Amino acid sequence: MHKEILIEDLKKKINEMPDVDENYRALANIYVADEDYDSALNIYEKLLAKFPQDIQALINTGSIYFYKKEYEKAIENYLRANQIEPSSYAVNFNLGNVYAEIGSFANALKYYNNALELKPDSADVYNAIGFLYQDNEEYQESRVYYQKAINLDSDCAEYHINLANIYQKMNEFEQACEHYKTAYELDKSDKKACLCLANAYASLENFGEAAKYFERTTQIDPNYYPAWVCWAIASADSNDLDKAIMLFKHAIELDVSKPNAYLLLANILIGEKRYQEAVSLFEKALVLTPNKTKIYVLMANAYMMLEDIISAVKYYRLAMKEDPDNLEIKLIYTDVANNFILKKVS
Repeated sequence: MHKEILIEDLKKKINEMPDVDENYRALANIYVADEDYDSALNIYEKLLAKFPQDIQALINTGSIYFYKKEYEKAIENYLRANQIEPSSYAVNFNLGNVYAEIGSFANALKYYNNALELKPDSADVYNAIGFLYQDNEEYQESRVYYQKAINLDSDCAEYHINLANIYQKMNEFEQACEHYKTAYELDKSDKKACLCLANAYASLENFGEAAKYFERTTQIDPNYYPAWVCWAIASADSNDLDKAIMLFKHAIELDVSKPNAYLLLANILIGEKRYQEAVSLFEKALVLTPNKTKIYVLMANAYMMLEDIISAVKYYRLAMKEDPDNLEIKLIYTDVANNFILKKVS
C-alpha cells in the first residue's frame, strides 16, 4: 500500500511540477524495481520530452530496450547519448554490448575500443572483447583479451572460466584445467565451475580427478541434471559402463523432460546388445524432441539388430519423410526394403 501511495504522490508532483526531473527519476526507479518496464519507459519518455539532453535518462531508456531485446531502439537511445557526450564510458560500453548482441562485430569493437580509451583499466571491456572474438570464432584473439581481463582482475571467477572455455575449444586441456580450477577455488559454491573442471579432467582422460569433481558438483546441487549426464558420459568414456548406465538413469529420474539422457543411455544399451531396452528409450526421447530424424534411424537400426525388419523399414521410412533430401537414409531404406521384398518372394 505504501508503494501505491508513493506512486500516486510522484504522479501528482510530476503534474504539478513538470520541470523537476527528480520526480520522474524516482517514479521510473519504482517501476524498474517492479520490472514494469513499459511504465518506466513511459516516464523516461516524458522526462526526455522535457530534458532531451539528459544522458542518464537516455542510457536507462536504452538499457530497458536492451533488456527487452528491442535492440534498434536501444541503439537509437545510446547513439543520442553518444552525440551529447561522446566521452561517456558507460555509453560507449553499452553501445559495444548492443552491437555485439546483434552480431555487428565492427561496430561493437569500435565502441569497446572507445570505452578502453576512456578507461584503459576496465577488465569488463577486455572480457567483453574476448566474448566478441569468441563469437566470431577467433579464439587466439579471444584468449589474449580474456587474459588481459584476468591481468587486471585475477580474482574474478568469470574471467577464468571464459579463458578456460577458449582453451577447451583449442584442445589445450591442461590450461583449461588450470583456469577452471582457479575459478572453482575462488568460489567453491560455483557448481558450473566445478562441473567445467570435471569435464576438463575427463578431456585429459584423468577420470579419477574428473570423478572427484563430478561428485563435488552433485554435492553442491544434487538436482543439477547436467552434472549427472556429464559424469555418465565420462564414465562411459572410461569404459565403466555399469556406472554410466546408473548415472544416466539417475539423470532421467531428475528430469524426465530432457531427451539427452534417454538417447545417450540408449546408445550404450545398443552397444551392450540390449536392443529392446534401447528402443523403449528412443520412443520416450521421440516425444521430447522436434528433431526426430536421427532417432528414427537409431530405432530402425535397433530393430534391424532385433531382426524385426518390418519395424526397421517403418522407422527408416519415417526418417526419410523427416529428411527427404538425405540420400544416405534413402539408400539404406531402399536396400532394406528390397532385401525384405526378396526374402518374402523367395
